[in-house]
Amino acid sequence: MTRSIAATVVTLAALALTAGASPAFAAPKPLVDLQGTGVGTYALDSAGSAQLVGSVTGSQFDGTYVATLTADDGALPAPGSCEPATGTLEVTSPKRSMRLDAVGEVCGEFADATYVVTHRFVGRYVVTDATSRRLRGTDGWISLILATEGRANVEAFDS
Repeated sequence: MTRSIAATVVTLAALALTAGASPAFAAPKPLVDLQGTGVGTYALDSAGSAQLVGSVTGSQFDGTYVATLTADDGALPAPGSCEPATGTLEVTSPKRSMRLDAVGEVCGEFADATYVVTHRFVGRYVVTDATSRRLRGTDGWISLILATEGRANVEAFDS
């Protein structure tokens, strides 16, 4: 009996040491993690595309953005409807730049006094051009948001 208790204590001690000695693995940091700062703006051009401008902060760098949202049929959908669309996001700072090209779906939203979003694009992007070579080819998800009074916002994350 004493021998089995001693064996159990030794086994538990070995397990405790092994668990404490195993290295912790952290998930890698995303290459792209951008969020709009403040409120951007948008305007519709003559072709029916939304042209967004504003500022972003995050990983790889902070900067200004210019984005385009184009529904496949050339007109943004009515509230409650969704359709295929494409988007681009170009981010620049004094020393860096990158371009994301995206495909996804734009949906018209029912806006009111408390919910001001009128259209929401969610899609998958690929970094097609960047001053940093390691960013080229990176992919992830992107969101372009249009709101009442010409307000806009963007978000992109390397998933």
